[in-house]
Amino acid sequence: MEATIVLAEDDTDLRALYAQWLRRAGHRVWEAADGAEALSAVMAYRPDLLLLDIWMPILNGLEVLEHLSRAAHGVGLKVVVLSHQGDSDTRLEGFALGVVDYWTKDLSLAELSARIESVLGSPSPATESAVND
Repeated sequence: MEATIVLAEDDTDLRALYAQWLRRAGHRVWEAADGAEALSAVMAYRPDLLLLDIWMPILNGLEVLEHLSRAAHGVGLKVVVLSHQGDSDTRLEGFALGVVDYWTKDLSLAELSARIESVLGSPSPATESAVND
């Protein structure tokens, strides 16, 4: 399934690795090196998925989620956190702000692809709540 993905990751090497892998899988990938770039990319490209690191400069991932929760361009957007930060409090805060899943960066590239395909094939939170109302 081809999708538009915004990849927000401040580690240049890791971002390049993930982006290259996702492009080879047939996705359109827009890269963001910090939280402000991530928000701009979401507004400009209306992605199917935002892969979001937590610890980034300018705006961290949780701040990005807070902005998206108050903005029209965040409605229906699937967001998955992909971070080294995996403590329970951070995960719970992410879920409270609407992420569909929270992955740690110890995933293999093959598992990353499988999980992305699974998320992209599932209904977005906005779509799901509209169906259930």
